[in-house]
Amino acid sequence: MSDKILDLKNKKVVSNNNNQETSSSSSKEKKSVSEELFNNMREKFLENLSEEDKEAYQKFGEKFHKSFNVMTGETIDLSNISMEEALSYVVESLKSGLHPKYLDESERAMMQAGYGEEWYKEWGCDNLD
Repeated sequence: MSDKILDLKNKKVVSNNNNQETSSSSSKEKKSVSEELFNNMREKFLENLSEEDKEAYQKFGEKFHKSFNVMTGETIDLSNISMEEALSYVVESLKSGLHPKYLDESERAMMQAGYGEEWYKEWGCDNLD
């Protein structure tokens, strides 16, 4: 086992003086590293967004979280999230470098509805293969 652990509260790696580390603490350590990686990626993403994009993501997130009951997972009202908003997030993903072939069927259908039959050519692709 590693002799260092990640201290998320203070955002630093510290020595582990406890030689009797259990598998559950090792699991927590791995989870902490995963969380730290996710948080670093999220922060870097947010740093590179324009204020307009941040506001759009914030509004979409608010609508999304209001669209289902967190305790039961049941939907409340999906009409709050418009097709245009969903399409704009797919477009932003493509602008950020996602290759069109990695979109799922519903995302491809939205792109086709919004940009036409050969929508993928907008992003420099000849086909989706």
